[in-house]
Amino acid sequence: MDTAPTTDQVVELALAYFASADQDVTITDEGLTTGDGKVFGLEPLRRRLAGRDASEWDGAVREHFDLLVEIDPVMPASFAEAAPNLRSAVIASVDLGMFDGAIMERPLVDGLGERLMLRRGALGMTVTAETVAGWDVDPDRVWKRARDGALWDEPVDRQSFRVGAGVSYWALRGGRWTSTRVLGLERFLDRRVDYGALAAVPARDEVLVHQIRDDRFTDAAMAMLSHVASSYSESPLPVGCDLFWWCDGRLERICTPAEDRYRYIRVKEFSAMLWRLEEATQRNCQGR
Repeated sequence: MDTAPTTDQVVELALAYFASADQDVTITDEGLTTGDGKVFGLEPLRRRLAGRDASEWDGAVREHFDLLVEIDPVMPASFAEAAPNLRSAVIASVDLGMFDGAIMERPLVDGLGERLMLRRGALGMTVTAETVAGWDVDPDRVWKRARDGALWDEPVDRQSFRVGAGVSYWALRGGRWTSTRVLGLERFLDRRVDYGALAAVPARDEVLVHQIRDDRFTDAAMAMLSHVASSYSESPLPVGCDLFWWCDGRLERICTPAEDRYRYIRVKEFSAMLWRLEEATQRNCQGR
């Protein structure tokens, strides 16, 4: 039976790995810090182990840290050198500012922010504001290249989930840059979008989408919220459990967790869309 390890168990497993590699580490608020200054957070490891049987933990820990310790921590000296591997990652807004403004990140909408990163194989490194300043280029140009890299240079798969007769939503799944796809949903929607779409970002490797076409979107919304809660709790790179409304390239948060339930957030434009949708539904019923 798969059971998530406790924090103490994760620390013990991590310390055992570095002891076997003859590397000295110290435990800090951020996680484990090696003698050469590398910092490894332990929460992503704990979440990865939660999906494994306890008998597999040792092997999973070795696999996890073997990959991380091989990453070259040296940043490119120029924007031209960095550009091919720049990526942006959409993260929870509550995770912004965790490093006292040292890394490049910015708010997007209520509930979401964007972090600048550098691709290192299958993994990624955060990029500091100091590094970007040293490149001597407009930060907007850096952000554009990073977002384009996440949107256009990274593959994703689309899986459909049927909720009822004629009602479904999609999960866009890929690597750790997939969350940025929520900023480019138009490529996954119909050319004509009358009522917008629902979207959720439970994790960095998954985005959920439902294009609103009729009043059955409420069924999709309920199914998506259940899916979000599961993905968020299981992912090693969680983002959030909020539900957003996409319209004309903009995102608005319309639903957020509140204790043991969800709280609806009134958005003027979303309310207006509901009125239009109800009127269209009534006309369709009368025309039958």
